Amino acid sequence: AGDLETLRELWPCAKRQMELAEAQFENDVIRDSDVLGWCVVDWDLNLNKQASAQGLYLYALKAAIRIAGILKEETDESLLEELFERRRAAALKYFYDPASGLFESGAKRQRSAASQIWMVLGGVKEGKEAAELLSLIEQDNVVQPVTPYLMHYRIEALTSCGEYEQALSLIKEYWGGMVKEGADTFWELYDPASPSVSPYGGTIVNSYCHAWSCAPAYFLRKYFMHDSAGDE
Repeated sequence: AGDLETLRELWPCAKRQMELAEAQFENDVIRDSDVLGWCVVDWDLNLNKQASAQGLYLYALKAAIRIAGILKEETDESLLEELFERRRAAALKYFYDPASGLFESGAKRQRSAASQIWMVLGGVKEGKEAAELLSLIEQDNVVQPVTPYLMHYRIEALTSCGEYEQALSLIKEYWGGMVKEGADTFWELYDPASPSVSPYGGTIVNSYCHAWSCAPAYFLRKYFMHDSAGDE
């Protein structure tokens, strides 16, 4: 919106968030945790979130660097850029398995869609390498997403590396799948392999029209709808 006054007012808060995150790192790798809800990634109690958390942090750090640049906070920008490069390198060294081509998470080296998605959005893999990484998500040994929340970011990851056709197909398949199941609002949890599963013990309360219901409308308008002049 170009509202620099509000951005400048909120910058100390954003900067403080990055400072608070420092307590969670050891040798530039975020510590794992078994505390329920320590990092919101997906509604799957078996999902290890360490690698996702590192990617989430890098995603936020990229935003902080952009804000510092807009506000011409040159010292902050330089320090944050240095931190990003260190922790991006640590993510690649600690979590990436060259043999499988996948990022692995936690002591048991779990492979999940969440880890791949957030490593792409965090900038650890980009361009063609990111597209190749995301193409491996459907493997049988990879923990799959179960919420529109994570699927939203899977779509964002695909669009970030130019995979628009795959992104559109996934929107139709996933959100369209809920429509085919009779949904009148999109659900908070939707596992195509088990459509009746709900975090609340019953599908009747599986949706209070969460924000991620709007993901298809957002992506369709941003990437797939054109005006009369033919522009995006």
